[in-house]
Amino acid sequence: MDNRDTLGLSMALPPPPLPTKDRTSKEPSGTSSASPPDTMPPTSTTPPPPNRPLPPTPRPKKGTAHSQSGSISSTFSSPRSPPPTRPPPLKSQASLYTISPTRPETASSLGKKAGHSRLHTQSSWTSLASTTRTIKYGRGKHSGVELVPQPSDDPEDPLNWPRWRKEFSFYALLLMVALTGVMKTAFISVNAQAADGYRVSYTAAAALTGVPLILSAFTGLVSLVTSRICGKRPLYLISLLLLFIGTIWNTSVRTSYSQCLAARVFQGLGWGAFDSLVQSSIYDMFFEHERNLRVSIYTIVVITTTWGAPLLGGVSSRGQTGFELQFTILSCFLVLAVPAITLGVPETAYDRTYALPRIDEGSESPYKASMCQGIRRDRIFDTINNYIVKMKPYSYTRGSADSATLLQAPRAFIAPTTLILFFTSFLPYSSLWAFSSSLSLLFHSAYTTTTIGVLMTGPWLLATATTVIFTLLPLFLPRLQSQFPVFASIPIQFNNKVNTAAITAGPLLAFIGVLAFGLHTDAGINNEKISSINLSAISFTLGLLATGAYVLDAISRPLIQMSMASTSSSNNQTVATRTANDMAAGVGCWRTLFAGILVIAVPSSISCPSSGAVLSSGHGLRDMCIGFAVAQAVIAAVVGGVWWFYGEEVRRWDGRVMELVDSGAAGKGTRGREVSFFDTD
Repeated sequence: MDNRDTLGLSMALPPPPLPTKDRTSKEPSGTSSASPPDTMPPTSTTPPPPNRPLPPTPRPKKGTAHSQSGSISSTFSSPRSPPPTRPPPLKSQASLYTISPTRPETASSLGKKAGHSRLHTQSSWTSLASTTRTIKYGRGKHSGVELVPQPSDDPEDPLNWPRWRKEFSFYALLLMVALTGVMKTAFISVNAQAADGYRVSYTAAAALTGVPLILSAFTGLVSLVTSRICGKRPLYLISLLLLFIGTIWNTSVRTSYSQCLAARVFQGLGWGAFDSLVQSSIYDMFFEHERNLRVSIYTIVVITTTWGAPLLGGVSSRGQTGFELQFTILSCFLVLAVPAITLGVPETAYDRTYALPRIDEGSESPYKASMCQGIRRDRIFDTINNYIVKMKPYSYTRGSADSATLLQAPRAFIAPTTLILFFTSFLPYSSLWAFSSSLSLLFHSAYTTTTIGVLMTGPWLLATATTVIFTLLPLFLPRLQSQFPVFASIPIQFNNKVNTAAITAGPLLAFIGVLAFGLHTDAGINNEKISSINLSAISFTLGLLATGAYVLDAISRPLIQMSMASTSSSNNQTVATRTANDMAAGVGCWRTLFAGILVIAVPSSISCPSSGAVLSSGHGLRDMCIGFAVAQAVIAAVVGGVWWFYGEEVRRWDGRVMELVDSGAAGKGTRGREVSFFDTD
């Protein structure tokens, strides 16, 4: 072998491994003495720092020697191949202030901005994979807010929709929520008119409101369960069709009570999905810092349209067409609502856990190209066409739901917190519906439908004001506290003191409202005739009752969130958020069910079976209101004591009933599934 071959071998082979203490002890004596002590490389295995010359390569005597491990320990060196003086360049280290703290893995991938103002690449490790992920932040004034939940890179993820698409979907759903609210109370001011026109009892006329309410409670539960299988969009479309049929049918049923009741049944079947799924859709489309305002708007719209509709319904029902004119007006609004829901509300249910494969460092998202595309002016018609093509009736891509997922909603309906909140608020809420539906029975002999509708001014104003205070005030209170120190003592969030005060104030207001309404109304009715009555006082007492009912309603979601926070771990936040929505919907469905029952039962208790007229003083209404007031006081005392002494046990039983124990999963069917908190909520 000549010098040229030796030179090529030395350049092709990697540098010899650095000898260690153990290896040198095993080398033969001849091999060990071949290298002088002053030319031996250092024994440390730590690579030398950059920009520092390496020690000279050992130059043994002629010949080669191999260690017992089989590695080459020396080679011939040629004077024409000087040893390298610098190691390969190392990647420069970032300063400490540019390195973000280690966070759990997110569902987003590496890459540039994908609809958000700021992205930070961070290393994170979970039980699923060890990869580098991108944490996404908000934009504009929320540029310092970490997005919760973390969106995927899929442009069809509702969290990644453009702002106009989210807002259009939100307001389209609000339009349907407003229409359903108006439909529910359409007969409150005209029940007596309907009973006279159809020649049926007042109880049968009240059933036009009570039966749809009962049906909507059942369809609400069915919608929650079915949405786990087919998503929310098919249920919205089916409910929209039922509401359209029922509303159009109600415009021409003046002579047939059975047809009117059938039309109301169609409407009741359609109310359920919009009562129980809209709030969940808001959670699907918006991030945590965007939800509170929209949930507040949604709640205010529900209450305003429900209790404000009788004011206009009484006015519009004075003509020859009667109450049918209300449904004619609603049909005109449905002409706008049908295309708004059909074209403006895509599928909002999205399983972010299985949305993307895990993307390793250095890889690019498969959705990167589609996310970077915007709406170009020269391709706007193609964009609109693609959008319409994607608006399929059924587009939910999640696999078949297991039994644990399907049972989440029924379990949430019977959870201890759900039942306690229902028992606390169902009497004020149901009494408000029952007495409002009985106003026409009590006063139709002396007042017109317009006057009876005006009696709902108190519930409308006070219920709306209560909801605004409890929903919007916490959003703007920090700004008020910074400008006006007098508000500094008002708590921003719900705590035990606020909950205790609300549980005390709500039943107290309901107690006063029910008792005052019964005593004052009964005192003004003598021998089945209205002698003296103060309509403003009647409206105000109903307003107090509505205030108490919606004070108790305002604390439902904070108490549910406290229960979920203590029974769920950080690895099953998706299930916890979904279950919180199910529990809130469960409270609403239970109250709606009993409200429908009392709407039918109360008129039959305060009217004469033979003539249908109101009983004389000392019967019926006064005794019923006293019984409701006493029962509400007793229930409030019991519930307050349970929350005060056994609140932690109640929350623990919530986790057991819904199988949300802190095990990283929820339900037997998902026992081995773990999801990062930053992937989903």
